[in-house]
Amino acid sequence: MLVVERNRFKLWYARLAAGVTWAMLLLQLGLSIQISWRTGHGAWHGVWMYFAFFTILTNWLAAFALASASLGRSGTVLTAPGIVTGIAASMVLVGAAYNLLLRNFWNPHGLQLLADVVLHDVTPVLFVGWWWLAVSEAPGYAEIVRWAGYPIAYFAYAMLRGAASGFYPYPFFDVPALGFGQVVVNALAILAGFVAVAAALVTMARRRMP
Repeated sequence: MLVVERNRFKLWYARLAAGVTWAMLLLQLGLSIQISWRTGHGAWHGVWMYFAFFTILTNWLAAFALASASLGRSGTVLTAPGIVTGIAASMVLVGAAYNLLLRNFWNPHGLQLLADVVLHDVTPVLFVGWWWLAVSEAPGYAEIVRWAGYPIAYFAYAMLRGAASGFYPYPFFDVPALGFGQVVVNALAILAGFVAVAAALVTMARRRMP
């Protein structure tokens, strides 16, 4: 009976977390398009800018993982313990990087403030909660190397976008202002933070397993 109730709670938790994440991602997409229209750049430019940010891409990963779980699909790639843990580490990085490095760079209001708070503060907590409920096997520390491929790939993506358009999504990645060498140093420091978070999650998972 307890197992049944626990599984039911996990299902409804996944649905709640998925609903919140999807709603805020769509809200932020609408806001990005609206801002782009106001500045005379058109809707597609708003979509292009929307997908420049690690926060958005990582929340999309979380949203798809939660949607898969909320449909009761077990054994899929997005519900595998290793993948869920890797996404959880990335979501922690979203919240930590924003609150430690970026929060003072702008002052959003209204719906933008809502989307900002939820996508940086609420959804990371919700996803880590889902990770705690859902992960039934402890991944190995060696998997951190594979998970690190995601932030590394994002860095390459941000550099290519910036080189092509002149827009760098984060001030610590701003090559014209800082120089490429400093940007690489900043990226390595953030990657070290990601590895530390991932190692902490693996340790927690291993300690809670029988």
